[in-house]
Order: sequence, then C-alpha cells, then structure tokens
Amino acid sequence: MTTQATPGAQMPWRERLVFAFGDTFGGGSAATIAVLYLFYLTDIIGIEPAAAGATIVVSKVWDAVNHPIFGMLSDNTRSRWGRRRPWIFVGALLLPLAQALLWAPIGSWTSEPAKIAFIIGGHLVYTTIASIVLVPFASLSAEVSTDPDERNTVNVMRLAVAASSGVACTLLMSALLTSYKNGDIGVMTLYYVLVFGLGTLFAVPLLAVAVVTHERAPVPPHAHLSVKAMVEPLRVKEFRQLTLLYLCPALTLDIVTALIIYYATYVVRGVNTTVFFGIFFVIILATFAIVGKLVTRVDKAVIYRRLIPLGLVAVAGVAFYPEHGPVVGVYVLSGFVAIGLAGSQTMTWVMFPDVVDAGELHQGARNAGSFSGLLVFVRALASALAIWILGITLSVTGYHRPQEAYAVARQPESAILGIRLSLVVWVVVLMCIGFAVARTYRLSRAACAELTVELAAARVVRHAVAPEAGLNALPTFDESAWDQPLDEPEGSRAQGPGAAEAPR
Repeated sequence: MTTQATPGAQMPWRERLVFAFGDTFGGGSAATIAVLYLFYLTDIIGIEPAAAGATIVVSKVWDAVNHPIFGMLSDNTRSRWGRRRPWIFVGALLLPLAQALLWAPIGSWTSEPAKIAFIIGGHLVYTTIASIVLVPFASLSAEVSTDPDERNTVNVMRLAVAASSGVACTLLMSALLTSYKNGDIGVMTLYYVLVFGLGTLFAVPLLAVAVVTHERAPVPPHAHLSVKAMVEPLRVKEFRQLTLLYLCPALTLDIVTALIIYYATYVVRGVNTTVFFGIFFVIILATFAIVGKLVTRVDKAVIYRRLIPLGLVAVAGVAFYPEHGPVVGVYVLSGFVAIGLAGSQTMTWVMFPDVVDAGELHQGARNAGSFSGLLVFVRALASALAIWILGITLSVTGYHRPQEAYAVARQPESAILGIRLSLVVWVVVLMCIGFAVARTYRLSRAACAELTVELAAARVVRHAVAPEAGLNALPTFDESAWDQPLDEPEGSRAQGPGAAEAPR
C-alpha cells in the first residue's frame, strides 16, 4: 500500500518555478517596507519619529494577531482546490488595493492626528490582506511535496526568488528615494510606482501559484476549529528553537535596512544606499547556489551559524566607521556583513517543513498554517517593538526631522551616536542568540531521515484523504485514529488499522 507520504520527486519543474516565483511578494514587500516605510513617514509624510514608530506598532500588533487566525482558518479549509490556494487567490486580487492604502500621499494634510489615524487604518488593511496571502503561502511550502529533499530544493528556489525580489525592490526604493531627495521626482511618481508597479508585480505570480501549484501532504477528512490549535506549536521544542532562529536574522535585517537610510544621510554622508544595499543583497543572493548544494550534505544548523562571527565583526566596523573615511570601506564591510549573515538569512524557511513534520508526528495533525501563523505572529510583534524602539531612540537622542520637503536636517552628535550604537548593539545581541540556539538545534539530516520514515507510518493510520480533489485519493481508515497520540507504549502502534502495511 502506498500513500502520498511516500518520498520521491512529485513536482514537475514548471510547478516548482511557479511556486518559487510566488515569493516575489514575500521578499519584495518586506524589503520595500524595511527600506522606505519609517523614512517615508518621518521625512515625506512628515510626522514625529516616535509617532511614526507608534503607528507601526499598532499595525504590527494587528498583523501579529491575524497571522495565527488565518493560519487556523487555512488549516481548517476544505475545498476541491485544497486548503491554501483559495486564500492565496483572493489575497492576490486585493494586493493592489493594499498597496494604495499603505503608501497614500497624505503629506499635504495639515492635521498630524488625521495623518496618524489614516496611516494606522491603511496599514491595518494592508497587513490583513498580506496575511491572507503570506500565511497560506508559507504553509504551502511544507505541503507541495512529502519528500524532504524535494522540499529542500523547492524552498531554496523560492527563497532565492524572495531574495532576488528583495534586492530588486531595495535597489528600486533606494534609487527612488535618492531621486526624491534630489528633487528629480515627486511624491505622486513614487506613489504610482508603489501601487501600480509593485502591486502588479506582487499579485500576478501569486495568482499563478493558486492556479498551478498543488498540495500533497495528506489531511484529516474533517476540520477541527479550535483556538487552542493556534498555540499548539509552542509545545514542540523544534518549533520554539526555529522561532528564535527565525527572529534573530529577520530582526537584524529589519534594523540594518531601517537605519542605513539615516546612516547614509547623517553619519557617513558619502555612502550611496543603492550601492550598499546592492552589495549586501547580491552577496546573500549569490549564496543560494552554494546553499542549494550544501543542504543535501550538511546539517542546516551548521550552515546557519558557521559565518556569523565574521558578520558581527564587520557590522561593528560599519557602525563605527569614520565620518570622513573613504566610502569604499563601508561597501567592503557591507560585503563581509552579508557573507556573515547569509547562512542565517537563508536557512530558517528551509528548516520550516522539517519542524512541521516534527509537529505532525508529535501532535497527530499537520497544522502548517498554525505553525507559520504563530511564527510570523512572534516575528511581527518583535519587529514592531524593534522599530518602535528605534523611533524612540531617534527622538530621545535629539533627532531633528526636516522642516521642508527635500531638505536634510543637521543632526546633533547625540543623534549620530544613537544611530551608530543602535546598529551595532542590536545586531550583535540578536546574532549571538541565533548562534547559540543553532548549536543545540535537534533536526539534523539523520534525524530528518528517521522522522520521514516514522511520519509515513503514522499517516497510514491517521490520514484518510488527499488535500485536493485533483490528487489521487488516499486509502480510507478509521477516523477515530486521527485523535490517538503517537507516544503510546512500544508495541501498541501496531494495533491501528493499516499498521501491517506501514513502511519500515
């Protein structure tokens, strides 16, 4: 007897490519917001840094709350198109609207409270629509194949696309921002690029994913809506480890990209942010080819942590670089920062499907939506807190916002020191935590191989249906087996229906 859990290549190359390009939104939107949004609020829309940080906190809190909700809803969706694809399709159609509200050109409004209220409302709508897309898509990354090696390959491909999109959007935003500061373009030109250009770029690949990609991990025949399911992943040790491994490089990237605009504008003024980001992200992108080879032979946690010390030394060099030093030195150091952080930036979502497998084995249900939703919930809260603290730091250290469009304010030494210290302290603390957790991560290649065999046996007993009507149906078993735990005494597992045929 065979099931969909049988390892082996399952995705045609066309499907692999379509799925990978679906992450254009995930990488591009994150980079666009990280590079531009805080600066957009303070220097273009014209609100106080602390207030700008507070608006981001409000939206991020909602973002954090709705991710687990949409994760649970997609876990419990049953349709002929699967659990994830209907959500991705609807969310993709709404993305241009989300972009239009997020980047609304309201700088001419004279009332700051009205600006803040609109910014919060627009950001809340944006985060809701983004969650409708991102949570099911992240969950789908663990379900497009039941073969671990194929999943690794496909996820490295999609992360490479996400990184490429991030590079492109980072360079585009940096170039547009430079043009804006030079007075070459106006706010409306920036707005049209963000809404019509990026809105289309993000939506079309996701619509293709909803049409072409398939879900292959077996699912229980009936949905079981439960608020408890949203926090169940925290009972899995591997998930708790993955959460920390994910947070540390993600927050590091948020902080670097948010601060580098201020760094280049006020600390080392000759630095071209387009060149800085280009070097940083192109090096990270180039590592995907290496990672794609290493991941089939080397433990993922080793790839994650190996070069982190180099990155920490380099980021300290960037932070305390002399104000009037040659800018080429900053570019060289940015390359070493990227090399040091490349493994951690690429590995966490490659680890994610393995952690979902471990959760399914321990809990008896494959709730990838709850796993990805809770993961992003924690990340959103942490990101909001980090950006808020950065905004408060700028205010406390005496940052002066520009009084006129296209102007560059003169900053006191205290504000410049605050920018330098924020850059180095945050990165060192976060990446040291990531390094320590990676040394104790339990899902090595050998452990994942054993997990695949155990999970295939468990699915024969517990799962009864294919996730989509278009896939071959799985054999039907006693549904009561779905709720039985897997940690019964030795010998008791063989009593379940279909146990005699379980793969060994």
